[in-house]
Amino acid sequence: MDIKDLIALGDKLLYIDEPKFRQIVELLEQMGDHPDIQQTIAVIRPRMVELRVHRRPTMKRLFCDPFEDLFETFGKNDPLPLSVIERALMNSLWPVVEAQIGRPKLKAYHGALQDGPQRDNLAEAFWVEAASVVAALASNTEAGRFDDALDLRLNPDRVRAIADIAMIMSIAAEIRDLKAVLSPKPVSKLHKDHLDGIRDLGRRVARARPDALKIFILLAASRLSNPSALLGGLHDMDFGQKPTERAKLFMELTDTVVGQIEDRSRSLKATPDAQADRLAVADLAVDLIASLDATRNAMELSRNKAFDQRLKEVRGSIHEMVRSQILDNADGGIVGALTAMNGGVNDRAQILQAENQARALRKCASIADSLGLRGELKTVTQKATTSLTEQARKSLGGGATAGGSRTGYTAIRMIELLSGPAEANKLMDDILNGGRR
Repeated sequence: MDIKDLIALGDKLLYIDEPKFRQIVELLEQMGDHPDIQQTIAVIRPRMVELRVHRRPTMKRLFCDPFEDLFETFGKNDPLPLSVIERALMNSLWPVVEAQIGRPKLKAYHGALQDGPQRDNLAEAFWVEAASVVAALASNTEAGRFDDALDLRLNPDRVRAIADIAMIMSIAAEIRDLKAVLSPKPVSKLHKDHLDGIRDLGRRVARARPDALKIFILLAASRLSNPSALLGGLHDMDFGQKPTERAKLFMELTDTVVGQIEDRSRSLKATPDAQADRLAVADLAVDLIASLDATRNAMELSRNKAFDQRLKEVRGSIHEMVRSQILDNADGGIVGALTAMNGGVNDRAQILQAENQARALRKCASIADSLGLRGELKTVTQKATTSLTEQARKSLGGGATAGGSRTGYTAIRMIELLSGPAEANKLMDDILNGGRR
């Protein structure tokens, strides 16, 4: 198979069997950095991440290693890193770094790609030289102009990202050790060894490059499933700073975290021609509430109320999102799928959508009190359950047809998703016993 054949497959590569997919990834990597190859890899990258496909080490990959946790995510509902770096920017930046260092000198660093006693030393020497190149480039960047070397228009985010990359490369050794401490990614819960590791490495950064401490902590947060969880631990973490510097850093980080929560609270909006996926909205709402609570608890420790109004507004936004996109007519959507089945319509897509609506309602039970929606959620759930129970009794009673039985079992499945297996089993037992108590 040649390059044209692979490129022609496009997103079909996402659906081929796993062994063949891994072979194709290996083949694509052997074809080098051709733009069409890079575009194809970009298309299939989500599946590569999902399958954890091992990729051969290259100097470009070594260059990206210190800041790869800041690349934009692939899932539309996944939280973005707290300081995003575009892959497109990296792909434009690497050839500049490669040209500045020169291929002969880069070849001398190839030992950093192999296991051996000199690997870490060679990697650190390469990162130092790369940092110098990127720092020189950053000093000449200007937002709004087209950069010929990068072949990109430099907006403010790209100017900021180039400066961040230069800063990160200057502390690449500490970032390497940080990734070992916070591994595997994403870390779902911070333990004492995590916090001790962040503190000790943070002190090293603060001594050598105090201006890099903030980006170091943002990188640490980006390795967590909930970046906000780091705020509480940071409040009592001593990096050897003066109290005023420590307070300033904490407030800057909190501002970044709250800003991300605000952005995510606006990310899932129902459009006039398409309703948002209710389960995706529920997942986002639960995640946002966890982030809000972690941030609020951290701010209470600091006795600083500067962000109270912003957090209140975000909570209000989540309240409205759950009310309008999950609770509104949820019972109608769930029961409507069963009504369609009774009419002889066996629309699998409609059933799956109804199942997602049921899952979304149950998931939101964990945050209903926090959002002041307990009563409304209970009403919607009870209304749906009552209708489903009646449908199950009618469809699974004596003389039920095969089609009616499918409807009845689907109704019980919906009750299980809404209220749990105990409630569904209780109804099933009652029906099998002919309604006898």
